[in-house]
Amino acid sequence: MRKIFEMKRTILTCLMIGMLVGGMGENSYAAEVVGTQFEEENAGESVPEGIRADTIEGLQQAKVRHVRCTVEKNGTVTYEVLLGGGLPVPEDGLLYLFEMAPYEYNISHETKIIETKPFDTSETTLQFTFPVHFRQESTRLYSKFAVGIKSGGAMQLVTEPSYITNPEALAWNTLMRYPRTKKSTQGEEFNNIFMDGTYGPELGWVFKTLQVLNTGDCEALTHPLSRTDARKADSRRIKNPMYYMFNASDEEGVRTLAANMEYYAANSKGGENWIIGNEVNTRTWNYMAWTDWDTYIKEYTQAFRVMYNAIMSTNANARVYVCLDQIWDKNLTPADKEYYQYMDGKDFLEKFNALIKQGGDINWGVAQHPYTNPMGYAKFWDMSGLKKGDVYAAQVASGQVVTFQNLSVLTDFMQTPAMLAPDGSVRHIILSEIGISNAQGSEIQAAALCASYAAVMDNPFIDEMMYLLAYSDPGMDASLDGFSQNIYNEMDGGNAALYMDWAKSYIGISDWSEIIW
Repeated sequence: MRKIFEMKRTILTCLMIGMLVGGMGENSYAAEVVGTQFEEENAGESVPEGIRADTIEGLQQAKVRHVRCTVEKNGTVTYEVLLGGGLPVPEDGLLYLFEMAPYEYNISHETKIIETKPFDTSETTLQFTFPVHFRQESTRLYSKFAVGIKSGGAMQLVTEPSYITNPEALAWNTLMRYPRTKKSTQGEEFNNIFMDGTYGPELGWVFKTLQVLNTGDCEALTHPLSRTDARKADSRRIKNPMYYMFNASDEEGVRTLAANMEYYAANSKGGENWIIGNEVNTRTWNYMAWTDWDTYIKEYTQAFRVMYNAIMSTNANARVYVCLDQIWDKNLTPADKEYYQYMDGKDFLEKFNALIKQGGDINWGVAQHPYTNPMGYAKFWDMSGLKKGDVYAAQVASGQVVTFQNLSVLTDFMQTPAMLAPDGSVRHIILSEIGISNAQGSEIQAAALCASYAAVMDNPFIDEMMYLLAYSDPGMDASLDGFSQNIYNEMDGGNAALYMDWAKSYIGISDWSEIIW
């Protein structure tokens, strides 16, 4: 079977090369400007105070982080470093440019050397250029690059390993994004891609948002700690994992993941939003055997980077999202049983963002699920009819969870300087899944639907809300009857104001700010 799979992948790769080569011209597209601007942006930066870079230990702490790695349309990669003062003179007088896999964090005698250059103490910037080998067996699109020197009898890195940060420069698809409203429906504009090692059919124009999920059926696509043997030995076992961590932890995993993602991106006619995994701050929905949360996030980030580069190098105007549930800031500790099941979305994003920036910042976005708290209770404006309703209300009020009632908790956080996109803007945010329970009746469900839509319309940092109208399980039924369906259909139509006024009157408020913020 493996031979058949390898042959299929080779054939598909050849077909894709034929599709893509025609779009590769000589002119640069979307490659970042380097040179004097790079020096000006980082003027005055050098080794952090108190760290000596003339020792091996100090050298490891003082790795140069002012690195820019970009690619041009013609496939030329430019790797540029702003050199701070204090770097030791290499024992052999040379600087080495290394190529590393996503899962490599240290160099060895087997690490690939792309090029060497003489060390010159007078240079303030160091630049290497080399081919990306786009859509070739030897592609460097998914590699990271770092400069090293010989010091203390061993090879030491002097820059943080960095990826190509503008893969969109290589894309053959540069079509503008399709105009979108803030309301969409799962199953109509949204579709899941279940990755199982086989290649599905082309995806039609109607599906603008695609969520990529790992079923766990393909070993190469599935992280080693998410496979059957690891699940059996898991000290913090998850009873019924739904989906599994993607594998970018070894060479076969990276190649298989890239090949699959390239295929789906190339064969999605209208796919513009790509969500990597589902509620990945919970191990039930993105299972990996327990190690610790830092390792978990590192493995997810590696896979995300590979998939991001595969998508963006095919569709220059795509957007790629990390997906979270509504758990936001509960501050669980190892003494809490839930600590091993999920982590706060806020903490996840902070750690994910730090790892992404360490390898070269890219324009990732957030896809969040702002269900009511709890999911099965729609009358969020009056929690008196629910056992422990005051506890659930306090969780929303304090920002422990993010629902559509308190979206500003999420969007305020994403406006903080550390979380901004590379160009200084607020990253794209979509609410990719929400259903409203019908357990309290269709009028309450309809009023809550209007409130959720009002919350999105009132928040300029939310691009879109995607409603799940057919969800049903023992814990919640979000299906609509004739009344609530009509309200849903009309709440963004020509007579939207009438329906929104009805909802406010039903709830007993005069302004939405009384119950949403």
